Amino acid sequence: MTTTFRRTRRGEVVAHLHPEEVTLLRRLPDDLRPVIDAPSPPTAAVDPLASDALTPEPDAPVDPSMPAAAPGSDPIRERLFPRAYLDPTEEESEVDWQRIVHPELVRSKLEALSLLSATLDRARAKGGGVEVVLSPEEVEAWLGALNDARLALGVALDITEDRAEQIVAPDDPAAPGLAVYTWLTGLQGELVDVLLG
Repeated sequence: MTTTFRRTRRGEVVAHLHPEEVTLLRRLPDDLRPVIDAPSPPTAAVDPLASDALTPEPDAPVDPSMPAAAPGSDPIRERLFPRAYLDPTEEESEVDWQRIVHPELVRSKLEALSLLSATLDRARAKGGGVEVVLSPEEVEAWLGALNDARLALGVALDITEDRAEQIVAPDDPAAPGLAVYTWLTGLQGELVDVLLG
């Protein structure tokens, strides 16, 4: 799949997507929202090939004001909401920081997912594909949502730098998930290149 981004004189970015790419992008908000919004970690193993690959089973009402899960309890949430204080003796400072900052991080991530959905809803068919015009704010939302999806999928697939570069056999159960991860990484990179160009 080849996605083309181009920047307009008004500062907007036009994305030309293939229909299957739009389908994948439409799934991201549904997959990521429960992971971002849930106060407790998933209890089941993540299946990156399932439609809800990044979605934990909810076992408590959602409260976005709650701090992130305790270290070691949910690798995906820890990747999306990294600690500010790595020193174990600064645990009290970490808890205070999470209490103050975490709700805003949740809000901004959820807003990015909502903007991603809204832009795809107004996409129009063009040249055998789909075209989406993005404002600067929407471009930032796309970058945030793509990055969160890539990070979450990378944790779910246990992707290391070595594994990301190795060739995977088509019949490997991880192959579809790795293909999506590679595509997300490339899409994010293309969008960054357009902004820097």
